[in-house]
Parts: sequence; C-alpha cells; structure tokens
Amino acid sequence: MTFQYSTLGGEDGPARDASELIEIARRLPVWDEITIEREGAQFPSAGLSWHDGHGFVLQCFEDEQSGGFLLAETATLSLPEVDIVLGGQVQERWPRQLFVARALAEAALNEFLKTGTQKEQLHWIRTDAFPRETVWEGRAGREAWERSLDKGP
Repeated sequence: MTFQYSTLGGEDGPARDASELIEIARRLPVWDEITIEREGAQFPSAGLSWHDGHGFVLQCFEDEQSGGFLLAETATLSLPEVDIVLGGQVQERWPRQLFVARALAEAALNEFLKTGTQKEQLHWIRTDAFPRETVWEGRAGREAWERSLDKGP
C-alpha cells in the first residue's frame, strides 16, 4: 500500500516513514497539519498535527464508512482542557489524553503506513465520542474571542 502526504501550506510527497512525517508535523505552523492518503484513493486516510507542549494528534479513517478515530494515551479521558484550532475555523478544548507522545504517534503511524489500519493494541476514541468544548467558531467568533483577550481581567 502506497501513501502520499500533503499539508494545508502546500507541502507534499510520498509518505513512507512515520518518523519523517512526525518531523514534518513538528515544523509546520500551528494552524497546519499533515493529511495522509492512499495513493490514488481517498481512503484509508489520516491526519497528523503537532501541538507544542501537548503532543501529537493522530486521526485515522480506515474507509469511507469510518467517522474517524483519534489515538489516545489511555482509554479513559479527562474533561476538556487543551485548546486546539481545527483548520482555522473553530477552536475547541479537548481531553489531554488525545495529545500523544512521539513514540505512541510513531507506533500508530507505522502500522497505518503498512496496513492502512489502526493498530489494535492502542487506544482509539471515536471522533464523536469524547467531551469537547467550543471556544470560538468562524471568523466573527474568533475576532470576538481575540477582543476579549485584549481587554484582560
């Protein structure tokens, strides 16, 4: 199975090595992420992003019926506490366990690049099955949130 990667910023190439993809994710701007897709097909696919001070977020879609699963450090999740901006369109707070260490992201990504599937021994959380909070949504929401920060306490 052959995979390609691309970023929102326009970088692309063959996705052969998990450690290489992790290094690319680490150097991307905070709003960017890597999309990994099977060559010539939309699925299986994965998204990888780096969140400084928190870890990696890896989301996998094995096929077109998949709603997506996020790699997690543990099966039990805390309340939402880590901010994440999704494509510049919305900022949410997610449980900290969805931001994983490099070694865990690399193990999961290696399996995905070999088989197009999620590594079964790891913890995966359905995209719609974890607690989250919306901080802002859309441009108007982001601008209102930024103005509230400028005012301070």
